[in-house]
Amino acid sequence: MMNDSDRIFTIKMTRALEDNAFATGITILEMMEKAGKVIAEEIDEYAKKATKKNIVFLTGYGNNGGDGLVAARYLLEQGYDCFIILIGNKRKFNSLASQENYGRLKKVLSKDYWFTVRKKDDFEAVFEPLINNSIIIDAMLGIGIIGTLKEPYKHVIEYLNINFKGDIISIDIPSGYDPEIDNELFIENPNKIICLGRNKIKEGIFSRASIVIRNIGIPIESQRYVGIGDLKWYYPQRVKESHKRQNGVVTIIAGSYDYIGAPVLAGLGAFRTGADLIFILTPRDIRNTVASFKPDFITIPGSEREITPNDIVDMFSHPRLRGSSFIIGPGMMETDTTKATLLEFLKDKTQRQVVIDASALSIIDEEHLFLLQYHKAILTPHRGEFKRIFKNKLTGDLEDDCKIIEETAIRWNTTLLVKGYIDIISNGKITKLNKTGHPGMTVGGTGDVLTGIVASILSVTDDSLLSASLGAYISGAAGERASKQFGDGLIASDIPNYIYPVIEKALNFKAKEV
Repeated sequence: MMNDSDRIFTIKMTRALEDNAFATGITILEMMEKAGKVIAEEIDEYAKKATKKNIVFLTGYGNNGGDGLVAARYLLEQGYDCFIILIGNKRKFNSLASQENYGRLKKVLSKDYWFTVRKKDDFEAVFEPLINNSIIIDAMLGIGIIGTLKEPYKHVIEYLNINFKGDIISIDIPSGYDPEIDNELFIENPNKIICLGRNKIKEGIFSRASIVIRNIGIPIESQRYVGIGDLKWYYPQRVKESHKRQNGVVTIIAGSYDYIGAPVLAGLGAFRTGADLIFILTPRDIRNTVASFKPDFITIPGSEREITPNDIVDMFSHPRLRGSSFIIGPGMMETDTTKATLLEFLKDKTQRQVVIDASALSIIDEEHLFLLQYHKAILTPHRGEFKRIFKNKLTGDLEDDCKIIEETAIRWNTTLLVKGYIDIISNGKITKLNKTGHPGMTVGGTGDVLTGIVASILSVTDDSLLSASLGAYISGAAGERASKQFGDGLIASDIPNYIYPVIEKALNFKAKEV
């Protein structure tokens, strides 16, 4: 099974993973200690081969610098001469953890080995007397770079690239480098890069560097399970300059004469997740009832009693549905008409974002599945529906089930959110797990709310795996919150009220530092 650990990690991915780990109770100080220890081990290995005993740390004021200070403390114990050059116009470190490690190192390293470069003009006078027979440790920025490089970091990096031909070891990533963008300026010539936790270096960028990836104690659950860090860093927040439609448009194709509430629950899930506009295509004889639940819904009348293929044809010509994601299935009837309606939607090969749920899953067959390749589709079956649709029974063993779901997602070129005690989300290449939720969520309608949450995120991100993963986490966590008030008596319409508190908690999450 391919997981996040097999990918090149971006800065945002790293932040999310670390916050997932911190949410388990690990402190920044504890992780920094583990990071510094493995960094010292890698520097020691390199230094022995290079027969050099002087280690010069170029240290920033963030956690990358804190990692470097811990490494220096370990190397001192092994008999190395360590010199610390603090780079930047600050008086203290950004985090309590880094400040704590600064204090610890000050107790054991004489003040004669400490230097400060606050202005770019100070660098050469401090640096050049120390470089003879030395290894330079780049602990300036790591993944802490925000925006363009500022002085004196810009000057230091330019100097190292142009004038320094000696040994450089970068901690985590070379300062100034960002694997997501075309970098204007970064340390180009490290001999070794010590990636912490995950690989963050694209192949071929640093051809002369040996790249090692060291474990720093991130729990395996933080990698595999969707967590608060994923929601914090990937939830699509509104910007101040945003306008209507920019934060999500969702069209819900749902409802029937027998099931009036399903489109409402999906709509509430989408609205409370942040969508700007919700359109609901529903049978004309229940349209007014659906609209009465919330004046915010924009309802589109379909045929009598159930939605038909002709309603889909008319909908595609609706001028206000441009850029919309779609939901199809909640509350629809399990009839040949619904089967034909789903086929009408999918056979139009204009790629659309669509979440297929409920009754649409009950009637889906191979003809429909074949057409998924033309769309950005998410299917949300429970385990029984999965067996019926794909003719393959899940075993109950998590690893085996992950493999079955991955193979199925690859075969049909789709993303699957298979609901259960542990949700399994996969696009065939990457698989995530989710364990938020409450037993009370077996009540009818909670799947409709989930579908609305997922479609809202999909409309903004255009990322089916991310939307399914965050949607599963948010829905389950909101259900947990609802259960604290209603216990096993919670109902589906309780859950949307707890969506934003879940999101707000994630956005405000801060790791415990010490």
